[in-house]
Amino acid sequence: MSANGEGSSKVMKLLRAFVKPVVQELPLWLTIVITLVPMTWRNWDYHVLTLHDFAWELMDLTFTSMSVVAVPATLLVLLVSWLKHGKWLKYLLYAILLPFWLVNLFLWKNFSTTWLPQIIQLVLDTNQHESGEFLKAWIGAPGSMRAYFYTALTLVAIIIGERKRKSIASFLRRSVPTVIIAILLAAMLLWGVIMGRKFVMHYDSLYEVELAEIRMQSPDLISTLHASILALKFQAQEADAAVDLALRVAAEGPATCDADSLDLVLVIGESYNKRHSSLYGYQLDTSPLMRSERDKGLLTVFTDVVSPYNLTSISVKNMFSLNSLGRGERWYEQPFWFAVMRHAGWQVDMWGNQRYFMSNLVFSTSLNSVMFAPEYEGRVYHAVNEKPFRLDSTLVDDYYSKWEPSKHNLVVFHLMGQHTAYEYRYPQKPQWEKWTTADLPHADAPYLDEPRRQVILDYARATLYNDYVLSMILDHYRDRNAVVVMLSDHGEEVYDYRDFVERDHNPHKTPEMVHCENDIPLFIWCSPIYKSRNPERFAAIQAAASRPMMCDLIGQMMLWLGQVNSQWTDSTRNALHPAYQPAPRIIYDGIDYDQLVSGQR
Repeated sequence: MSANGEGSSKVMKLLRAFVKPVVQELPLWLTIVITLVPMTWRNWDYHVLTLHDFAWELMDLTFTSMSVVAVPATLLVLLVSWLKHGKWLKYLLYAILLPFWLVNLFLWKNFSTTWLPQIIQLVLDTNQHESGEFLKAWIGAPGSMRAYFYTALTLVAIIIGERKRKSIASFLRRSVPTVIIAILLAAMLLWGVIMGRKFVMHYDSLYEVELAEIRMQSPDLISTLHASILALKFQAQEADAAVDLALRVAAEGPATCDADSLDLVLVIGESYNKRHSSLYGYQLDTSPLMRSERDKGLLTVFTDVVSPYNLTSISVKNMFSLNSLGRGERWYEQPFWFAVMRHAGWQVDMWGNQRYFMSNLVFSTSLNSVMFAPEYEGRVYHAVNEKPFRLDSTLVDDYYSKWEPSKHNLVVFHLMGQHTAYEYRYPQKPQWEKWTTADLPHADAPYLDEPRRQVILDYARATLYNDYVLSMILDHYRDRNAVVVMLSDHGEEVYDYRDFVERDHNPHKTPEMVHCENDIPLFIWCSPIYKSRNPERFAAIQAAASRPMMCDLIGQMMLWLGQVNSQWTDSTRNALHPAYQPAPRIIYDGIDYDQLVSGQR
C-alpha cells in the first residue's frame, strides 16, 4: 500500500472514530437537537407560513441554535455508547425529551410562545386548583390537538429510527457519508462552543443578560431556560425595588399640582432615526404633518437629545424613572415620575403596543414586568390596554374610544413605531406607498443594491405613517389645554453610512454608530390654548430646543409641564428650566457620549 493510501486510511479511521457515537445513536442525537430548538421552528412557522417570507437569517439562526444543542447532544450519545447499560440512560432521555417537546408544542400551538420567564414564573405561582382549571380549558383546544399529533409523529419516528438504527449506522460508516458528517459535526460543535460561552459568562445586571441574548442569538431550550432563570433573578431584584419605591411614593410625601385643567401626553416611539425625518433635514418629506405644526408655531423640535442605550427595555425604564445616569443613579433607585403625578392628583393611563411583542425574549419580559406590573394597576394607573394592535393608529383609536378625561389627564403611548420589519409598520395602501427607491437620498452608495434600497424606502414610509399617528393624537387636543411630548426609545441604522441595518450591539462604539443609534428625536407640541395661557412656559420650551440632554431626564420635564411640586422635583435636572445643569451623558454604562462624538457633529 502506498504512503498516500496509508495516510488516507488513517484519516478515514480518525473520522469514523470521531463520528462513531453520533452515527451509532443517530435517532437519539437528532431527537435532542430537534426537540430542544422549538423557538427556531416557531420562527420558521411565523416567517414562512404567516409572513410568506423566507429570510436567510433563519438559516443562520437555525444553525446556531442547533449547534448550541449539538454540544450536549454529542456528549450524551458518547456517554450512552460508553456506559455498560447505556440503553437505560437512552430510555430516560427519551422519557424526558418527549414530554418537554409536548409542552413546547402545546405552548407554541396555543399561545405562539415556548419556555420564557413569564411561563416559568406562572408555573411557580400557579396552585393545583388553578392548574386543573387551566388544563380543563386547554386540553382539547385545536392547538393542543396539533401538539398531540406532532408529539405522536415524533414518537413514531423515534421508534422507526431505533429499529433501523444499525442499518442506518452501517450506511453512514461509508467514506462519503463519514466525511460529510464529520465536517458538519465539527462545524456545529465548534460554533456551539463559541455561541454557548454565554453559559459561563458573569452577569451583574439584566441589561447584560439582554445584551448577551441579542449578541449570541440561539433560541434553543437550553439557552432560553438559562436566560429566563437569570432574567427572573434580576427582574425580581430590580422590579421589586422599583415597584416598592413607586408605590411608597404614591402613598407618602406631599405632592401637589398647580395647573388648571390640563392634558399631558407622552408618546414613546420606537427605533426612530431622526435623520430620516424631514424635521431634521431628510430629503424625503417623511414628517409633513409635524412640519406643518412647527410652521404654525406650535411644535418645538429639539436637536441634541440622546438615548443611553440602543435597547428598548433599559431605555424606557430610565425614561420612567427620576434617576440620572450621569449622576450615577440606577433606574430602580429612584421613583417613577408617573407615580408622583398620580399622587399629585393626575389621572394616569398607559397604552402600550409592545406589551405582548416578542414575548419570548428577555427584553420584552423585563420591560413589561415593570411597565405593567400588576401592583401598578389601580394604584398608579387608572387604565391600561388589554391587547396589542398590528398598527399604532388602531392603538390610538382604542384609547380615545374609552377616554374619560378628568381635570388632569396623563396618557403614555408606547408605539410600535419604526420597529424591525419596517414593511409591516405601515398600512399596505397607496396612501402610504409613496416614493420609489430612485427617490432615496444617497441611493448610489456602492453597497446599496435594490433590496437594501427597498428597506430604506420601507423605513421612510413607516416614518411617514408615524407622522400620521402623531397627528391623530394631536387632533384630540386642538381645542383643549394640552401638551404632547414625543421622543423615541433609541435610534436605528438604516444603511446610513455602511452596509448595516438595525442596531449594532458591538461594545466598541464609533461616533457614526451612536449618531444613528443613540441620537433621538424629541418634539414638544403645545395646543393654541396652552400657548396663549402659558406664554412664559411656551417661551421656556422654545429656548431649550438646542440644549444637550439625555432621555433619562424626561421625567423632570413631565413634572414641570404638569406643574407638579414634590420632594422629587429638581429644576437642575429639567432641560426646560433656566436652572438646568447638564450632567455627563453616559451611554452604555460607561461611555461619555460627548467625548466620543467631540468634533464629529
